[in-house]
Amino acid sequence: MGERVPDSTITKQILDFFGEDNGHGVCEVYTNDLGHFETLNLYHGDEFLVKEYRYSYKEDYIMKFRTEDVKYIELAFFLGGTDVIQDSVNGKTGSYKLLHHYIYFTPENADIEIYFQKEIWYKNLDIYVSKDYFHQLAKDSPILQNFINKVDQQKPASLFPHGLPITPQMMSILLEIKKCTLDGFYRDYFIKSKILSLLLLIFEFAKGQEEESPVKNKTSISTPEIHKLMEVKEFIEGNLKSFYTIEQLSLQFGINEFKLKKGFKELFGDGLFHYASKLRMKEALYLLKNSDFSIKEIAYHLGYASPSSFSVAFKNEVGVGPSYYRKN
Repeated sequence: MGERVPDSTITKQILDFFGEDNGHGVCEVYTNDLGHFETLNLYHGDEFLVKEYRYSYKEDYIMKFRTEDVKYIELAFFLGGTDVIQDSVNGKTGSYKLLHHYIYFTPENADIEIYFQKEIWYKNLDIYVSKDYFHQLAKDSPILQNFINKVDQQKPASLFPHGLPITPQMMSILLEIKKCTLDGFYRDYFIKSKILSLLLLIFEFAKGQEEESPVKNKTSISTPEIHKLMEVKEFIEGNLKSFYTIEQLSLQFGINEFKLKKGFKELFGDGLFHYASKLRMKEALYLLKNSDFSIKEIAYHLGYASPSSFSVAFKNEVGVGPSYYRKN
């Protein structure tokens, strides 16, 4: 067994995120009989803390502890590990899905158990928001207010118990936080602004939940459908020469045609066929710049029936024809 990061639009972003550090965080690394553990402290301020975690256990392990004085509400992004991580808070079980994020509060003196599988690299980023600051953010939203009321009563609380998928836009913000090379006041201001942008995205979703009708709720993507859509995306990326219909993909991957079209765009931020076209054009750009293949050869290499159909697709995506691009 090894690292388990599903192939998706944010895979490259995740790889970038866990790539070389920018040197601004303080990294704590240690290895013992249990496994290997890394904690990178990316930011420490009055309102926010940002920490990145990477760890792996040598054997299946149950972490048990009791919380002490809790000053923060936690925003957790699960970026690597098993499909589902399970825990228990005062005997009540919970689960956290890969490539999802959660906002939750655990009160002091709570008995916690977290279950880890051996030889799996778990990776996550946590943003801790002070309770006082969250009060200011939550004052105008009934959903957020209900959540903060539980926090004030020192009760376990979760804003979205089933979690929300991490979108490419959210992942881009996390990357900007991780890769920030500014110092002093400028770093402080930049990271705070990015965290607020991230919270705004999440709270806009909460507002949408308040306003949504039952009919709209039916279009949300379930976890099994997310995995199906990731399989579809992996297939597209590995078969650039293939052209297919929505019906063919629907039958091949066992997903409703409507969910395939709408869900793909919702999850990955692009239409299915446009995404495939962009990948083909990316390959075409590389070949035009770095190979001696003729335009005809490139067209057939990418599965187009004729050079003319390739040229039309290239111009629609890039803005100029392939011959002009190669010459200039």
